[in-house]
Amino acid sequence: MRAVKRKRSPALMLRVTKDGNFEPADEISRQVCRRRKFRVGDILAADLRKPRSLVQWGRAHRLGQLLLENTDDFIGMDAHRVLKRLQVETGIGCDEMPIKAPGLGMVIYRIPRTMAFDQMEEGEFQEIYGGFCQHIIATYWPALTEDEIDQMAGLVGSAA
Repeated sequence: MRAVKRKRSPALMLRVTKDGNFEPADEISRQVCRRRKFRVGDILAADLRKPRSLVQWGRAHRLGQLLLENTDDFIGMDAHRVLKRLQVETGIGCDEMPIKAPGLGMVIYRIPRTMAFDQMEEGEFQEIYGGFCQHIIATYWPALTEDEIDQMAGLVGSAA
């Protein structure tokens, strides 16, 4: 039997006001506050961070698409799965758990963390993206630089 996943509410986007308070940054965030019945004076638990822009999310997926279209190792995958595989190959952006595998003994099992733009801060994303590029250079395209890979990924989907 498969576990039922609870649908996550969209992240609240908050703006810091001049006096240091927080207020909903847009109408969607105001609606989420109403739906969750947040009231003036309520104490809320929060993990505040600056979200990445959608542009950066697209940048990562274009990198995955570039590998998919130009490397046989990723046949049958989509751009998202390519990124997850890069995470597992490199260990970057992964949680690791030692497990006992029959016939192998203890092995490290890597679990990729989400890179969703509303779940990961920009600094961590840049570190992961740079690590992906270095891994791609070391493993797949040793003649390229990180800038060249980034430029090539930027061209994915732009030809019409």
